[in-house]
Amino acid sequence: KSAVVKMSRRAARNVSLSTPLLLKMDEDVVSAINVRENLIDRMEVEISNYLIKMTDQELNDDESHEVTELLNFVTEFERIGDYAVNIMEKAEELYDKEASFSESAKKELQLLDAALERILVLTDEAFENDDTQKAAQVEPLEEIIDILVERLRDQHIKRLKDGACSIDTGVVYLDVLNNVERISDHCSNIAARLVGMEAGEDYDSHTLKNMMHHNPTKEYMLNYEQCRKDYLIPLEQLEA
Repeated sequence: KSAVVKMSRRAARNVSLSTPLLLKMDEDVVSAINVRENLIDRMEVEISNYLIKMTDQELNDDESHEVTELLNFVTEFERIGDYAVNIMEKAEELYDKEASFSESAKKELQLLDAALERILVLTDEAFENDDTQKAAQVEPLEEIIDILVERLRDQHIKRLKDGACSIDTGVVYLDVLNNVERISDHCSNIAARLVGMEAGEDYDSHTLKNMMHHNPTKEYMLNYEQCRKDYLIPLEQLEA
């Protein structure tokens, strides 16, 4: 578990290093991301092999379930690391083409980055400390990030049509939005699994998320409203 925690921190660190590269390239940061990504990949192999060997042992039901869940978490964190590298590569593409985002796109990205940073911190802390209260805060934020990404996509396509940004930057921007959406999806999967494990329910994360959306608790609605104030309202101000 502590090895998976280290892996989760490294993946989150790579995300937080990769997004600023879209606004300012730094070769040292690119090297640091690549070193950390190699480490994440090696950890995934080592931890997974170790856990698979454990399944050959005499495990009780709880232990067996924990091994399976840890294997799932390893995969989720490894994917987050992959998306961080994708974002870094998009930043390199921009840099190589000597292209840059418009001022409005930069402001939008900074807002999105703040939401992404928050969902990663919540997910990592929830996982590390088995904190289901923190885990329960992830899904409402993920819902807001989805809306944010959708709105930014629409805004950007409008800018492309109006000729306010080039095709090169437009394509990169839309790819970055897709990667951010995927990262927040993985955070949501991890959090839903943590909530499910605590409840002793063996639902898959998709079923759990559906239940949260269709029967939101008061707590869920309060968190959702707070995230809306933190990210959607500032976006509306940027659009005004």
